[in-house]
Amino acid sequence: LLLMTVFSSGLALAQVPDEMRAAVECAVGAVKPALVRIHVVEAEYDAGREQKIEASGTGVIFTARGDIITNHHVAGNAKQIACTLASREDIDAELIGTDPLTDISVIRLHPDQSRTFPVARFGDSSALQVGDYVMAMGSPLALSQSVTLGIVSNTAMVMPDLFWPEKFELEGDDVGSMVRWIGHDAAIAGGNSGGPLFNLRGEVVGINE
Repeated sequence: LLLMTVFSSGLALAQVPDEMRAAVECAVGAVKPALVRIHVVEAEYDAGREQKIEASGTGVIFTARGDIITNHHVAGNAKQIACTLASREDIDAELIGTDPLTDISVIRLHPDQSRTFPVARFGDSSALQVGDYVMAMGSPLALSQSVTLGIVSNTAMVMPDLFWPEKFELEGDDVGSMVRWIGHDAAIAGGNSGGPLFNLRGEVVGINE
């Protein structure tokens, strides 16, 4: 079960008690090799003219052949996709499937030669409890990979119309309308979309948005 996550302020790693540092480092080490920065080129049409738009986001590899999970709003309408691995290697990718209602896309790496990629391990997001430590990893503002630490504040967040006056729509679909949201305070910013939210065991428990 994948749960979506939302933006808020974060807890600096310097504030983590010494006894937690080993767990944090171990968890980061388990996820980071599977992290990718995603660069996409989309096309829009205005008055019969095609306009190219560049954007970036984050994803995480979940199969050894190179399948990556990310957000629909990151890769769902991409015409070209390029991924930068944690090793700084650049590899092209293609869109395999996308679902705007859950805001999830799957893309696949296409290396020059067949190979095995590092994968992230997924955990049980339904077991999350308020107060659990979680970490968000990604490429905020298209910068190099970063990780932030926080706690879960809500395991089933609801966004009423009062606080969400403008719906997030793409091509007529209400993006993310079919998900259960996690609230947390691990800092994320534009570019973190599609990146993993993971627990202290190094298990992915959500996809940040």
